Amino acid sequence: MQYVKICNLYGDGFYYIPGTDICLKVGGYVRGEYFYNYGANGTNGPFQAGFANGGASNPAANNAGFKDRSDGGDWIMRTRAYAWFDSRQQTEYGTLRSYLQIGVNYDSPNASSAGFNANRAFIQFAGFTVGTAQSFYDFYSSPASSFFGPPSSDTGDGGWKVFAYTAQYGNGFSATFSIEEPRSAGTGPIAGVIDTNLGNLVLGLNTSDTDRAKHRFPDLVQNWRVDQAWGSAQVMVAAHDVSGGYYAASGTPLLGAATPCSSVTAGFLGAGVGTLTGSEVCGHPADKLGWALGGGSRHNVGTQGDYFQWQANYAQGATRYVAFTPAGAFSPVMFNGQELGYGFFSDAVFSNATGEIQLTTAWGINAAYDHLWTPQLRSSLYGFYGRVEYGDNANRAICNAQTTPNIGISPFAIASAVGGSIAFTPAQVAQGQCNNNFTFWVAGSRTQYNFTPWFYVGFDVLYSRLESASNGTFATFTNLTGAAKPTAIYQIKDQDNYALRIRVHRDIVP
Repeated sequence: MQYVKICNLYGDGFYYIPGTDICLKVGGYVRGEYFYNYGANGTNGPFQAGFANGGASNPAANNAGFKDRSDGGDWIMRTRAYAWFDSRQQTEYGTLRSYLQIGVNYDSPNASSAGFNANRAFIQFAGFTVGTAQSFYDFYSSPASSFFGPPSSDTGDGGWKVFAYTAQYGNGFSATFSIEEPRSAGTGPIAGVIDTNLGNLVLGLNTSDTDRAKHRFPDLVQNWRVDQAWGSAQVMVAAHDVSGGYYAASGTPLLGAATPCSSVTAGFLGAGVGTLTGSEVCGHPADKLGWALGGGSRHNVGTQGDYFQWQANYAQGATRYVAFTPAGAFSPVMFNGQELGYGFFSDAVFSNATGEIQLTTAWGINAAYDHLWTPQLRSSLYGFYGRVEYGDNANRAICNAQTTPNIGISPFAIASAVGGSIAFTPAQVAQGQCNNNFTFWVAGSRTQYNFTPWFYVGFDVLYSRLESASNGTFATFTNLTGAAKPTAIYQIKDQDNYALRIRVHRDIVP
């Protein structure tokens, strides 16, 4: 009879698999969470409206930004449970490690069923990391200081596919080169590049009017890092393909069109909108490379466990290196009575008029301080400030796509034919009232009490503010079929939100 033997090569909790020299550690956690005033989705939050379920009103859909009686939700209950398996073995090339974390995560009363996934599934060997781990661009850890997921570069929650090599130089210094799955601003594989000749943009939808080249090569990431007793620091760069697809073809059937391709003014005043159908003959803009640059540090403060962490990022054509979570799922939108605020996340913009790809600039900074009042009680203060900016040509292209004629002699625009979009008059655009630059910032505080090292209860309060694009002017919103929010004239104003999140968490530790 063989007994399980303790393996003390890699720390506590490892055991030898009987009959082998492989050490295995098994663990996991179970978590219940409760949200108030954070929309219908615990990941995406309250600044989301205009496209879920085709736009039709639905209390379980992610349309909380409409702020009406029919869309989104004021409270959420979330259950999350993960199990992980860490196996290690000594070889002549060093430690061979494989790591797997699988589990379920689902929200209620959201209509979606439990989602089973593996957010970690990687192998480490001889300096290489292969599989689903976390981007080597990341440094600042959002979940270390917050229950909410404020905008940051952090890919840790869902995991990220990498093929990386890390060189260790001694004394805590290292460098990693990583080939990674592309961070596109949107949920689709060709999202993030906007062709404004395809028509008006739908608020909140990152895949509206996308016209991007297929994925031809992965993102390239390089970091340089130091980890020592005082804390850690890192600088990093990334490259991201942001090339366009084709210039838009004419929306008129080819046999009836004077030219198969759309004109320079296609989409202006809602007329002559182009199409991707048959667009190969229209040529394409020159290839374009986006990039990101970041840096951050974490400093241990005192001897009780306090620390301060921060990270700053600047990107052109690589927006998700600044704001990974919201930029990947949606662009911010929120209504409040006859007011609305909005912004568009993208990597780049082009049209027949701009010619070449116009890279979108994004920058942001995260910071957090975590303080232990006692060994069991801790609190944090954290924040994020970020901005998205469009060059003159890109902004003009977006605004032209949003332009419709005046309603008679009034100063307001006719509603666009595109549901979920807004419209401006030519005069508003000429006067600079249409301006797609916007700012998004948050501030919050988390407090938790650990009853044991592996069981805690806590709460997090979060203030979020959207400093809207085109702030102060008026626009005509076109409703979505089945949605309660009507077609009407709205004033564009900054929007904000307060939210509460409560967590009960138990680690399963061997």
